[in-house]
Amino acid sequence: MDRVLSVTIAVAGIALSSCSRIAEHAFAQPTIGVRSVKLKSVGLSGGSIELALAIANPNPYPLAVQHAVYSFALRDSTEVGHGESPVAFTVPAHDSTVVALPVDVSWQGLRAAARDASRDGTVDYVLKGSVTLETPIGNPNIPFQTSGRFTPPPSLVRSLN
Repeated sequence: MDRVLSVTIAVAGIALSSCSRIAEHAFAQPTIGVRSVKLKSVGLSGGSIELALAIANPNPYPLAVQHAVYSFALRDSTEVGHGESPVAFTVPAHDSTVVALPVDVSWQGLRAAARDASRDGTVDYVLKGSVTLETPIGNPNIPFQTSGRFTPPPSLVRSLN
């Protein structure tokens, strides 16, 4: 009886270990790019911008995102702001979607971005954070990082320089 139990536990352990490795290899990282940046509000301590992110899901299943936390920085690591997704969203299988995410920004971060844009009209950025996915086998936190370049509205750049 003990031997049967030991063999059963060993087989279950191997099966679970294999499933975990298969799940890791079955997940392909989505691609994320900033489509646009809009100034939403300005206050005494900073403001709020809205990032429109284009997210492409290469996986054969939809990605249900429960929650996202992220920071938005310049290429030189100067933090412009940070935020959290206000609502859950889903990226369809083998498809893409545009998601609007709020970012609370500081005056220092806005001015640094405007200085960056005053050179050639563009801002080099790094967006990083993590998303909590809703899956049948749990809710893993998946880190992400993407970088690129966007063109802020010229009126915003002029007002901050």
